Amino acid sequence: MNTSLLASRATSLNAKVGAVALAVAAFLILLLSHFSAPLAPLRMLSLALAAFAAWAFCDEMGMHKPLNRAGFVFFSIAVAAKIQIAIGVATEFAGRYYLLYAAFLLAAMLFWSLAFLHRQRTLKVVGAVGVLSSLASIVAVVVGHIALGTGAALGIGALLLATEGTAPTDLAFVTLIERMFGLWGYLTAWLLWRGHISRLPSHSEA
Repeated sequence: MNTSLLASRATSLNAKVGAVALAVAAFLILLLSHFSAPLAPLRMLSLALAAFAAWAFCDEMGMHKPLNRAGFVFFSIAVAAKIQIAIGVATEFAGRYYLLYAAFLLAAMLFWSLAFLHRQRTLKVVGAVGVLSSLASIVAVVVGHIALGTGAALGIGALLLATEGTAPTDLAFVTLIERMFGLWGYLTAWLLWRGHISRLPSHSEA
């Protein structure tokens, strides 16, 4: 194996630590998405690592930039919603928390992917894929609100019905979004580790 492909080219300790934290968080999120058991401590640990990594990522991208800041705000709200779910909420409100978590996680990925479009070519490609995937999922949620019969294969209809006060019976859509974020996290961690994401001068666009 060519070790040069695995060697870090990050220019800051923040990027290296953030990359490792994001990779571990992405692994845990992907792993836990295969289990229906609460496993609250592990889920909260994965969220804490993801929040730490997101902060480091935004520092490298430029926290002062509107898109990066917006992504961090939406991600923080998604984390808060997921922690509340892990701790426990009344059954009639659980669907609303799951929808909030999935929608705001999608919004965070959308804003951060849009920020990638303002960077070099490698990040533009990743950003374009992220934007298309996030937008497609957001549109599916919006269409599902208009016509509850749509999105059955993705579990959107069942999730939206759960927001009306019934117990969630199908969390396939939430699982899909978590796995999308896990894959996005892996890719972003690699970009951080390899030095493709680094701080820009304050006047640069992002």
